[in-house]
Amino acid sequence: MPEQGVNLNENTNSDFEFKRQRVDALTILAPLLFMLLHAIFLSLAAMGVAVVYIFTNNVSLSALSDTEALQKLLVDSQAQNWASVLLGLVMVPIYYIYLNYRRRKYPDILLTERAPGRYWLTGFSAIMGSLGLSMIWISILIYLSETIPAIRVHYDNYINAVEGLQRADGSFWLEFLAIVVMIPIAEELLFRGILQGEIRRVAPAWAAVSLSAIVFALFHILPFQIAYVIIPALVLALVYELTHNILIPIFMHMVYNFFGGGLFSRLLGLPDDSLILFWVEMVFIIIGLVLLILLIRERSQKNQQIKAEV
Repeated sequence: MPEQGVNLNENTNSDFEFKRQRVDALTILAPLLFMLLHAIFLSLAAMGVAVVYIFTNNVSLSALSDTEALQKLLVDSQAQNWASVLLGLVMVPIYYIYLNYRRRKYPDILLTERAPGRYWLTGFSAIMGSLGLSMIWISILIYLSETIPAIRVHYDNYINAVEGLQRADGSFWLEFLAIVVMIPIAEELLFRGILQGEIRRVAPAWAAVSLSAIVFALFHILPFQIAYVIIPALVLALVYELTHNILIPIFMHMVYNFFGGGLFSRLLGLPDDSLILFWVEMVFIIIGLVLLILLIRERSQKNQQIKAEV
């Protein structure tokens, strides 16, 4: 929550012409170090879970030295999901402590303005619409993969990676906790809070939105996964800049992972290629776009008012 005596409506840095703050060492180093720590923690935590699984299930230690056996071990132990839960428990407090430390000097680095209900509706509609656009975009790439070998290779790598991390009969609630709760909170505090927050202090809003979205997408490494998340990444960054409330992109990320990660379909017993969900997403493309335009106009008017008062 905002510190007492701090008005986050002042010096928001939202408009392109607002005065920028100076660049310091943490502006560049903190996002890079936290992203590196985020990736290392996930990898080490997954391996730690796998080792615990070995000793509690009488699995041979030789599984750690064989690639295929190790891959099976990671799937059987649901290591990636457990690692994501551990990441949330450990890294979320660290990210929050850092952001609160920076807010002592830069109160607007983490935006927590009160958000009316229509902002949440816009966020939900926009992220559902971005899911629809992502599905169209991925469908086009899959179609092209049938005739373009390079795209096919990336698609196969993506499918193998997904199948290698998720267990078909795995715990639904563990996946829900990891994918829908912990990952969105941790990633939004890192990419929207720390990365976008540091950039928007010293650069125009459009630069903060664009760079945080691009870096977030590239962080997923695999080309097909990058293609899948680039549109929602832009939407998350844009809505955060427009609403000035970090809780809204966290909520949006949760919605995206719940529907896009297949958990909604599993919960209701729907097939992964359900036409009902597909057409719902298509409708939200229009709804989300309209509400985003209205929100952009509203923020623009607020910025003009702030500039007039200054």
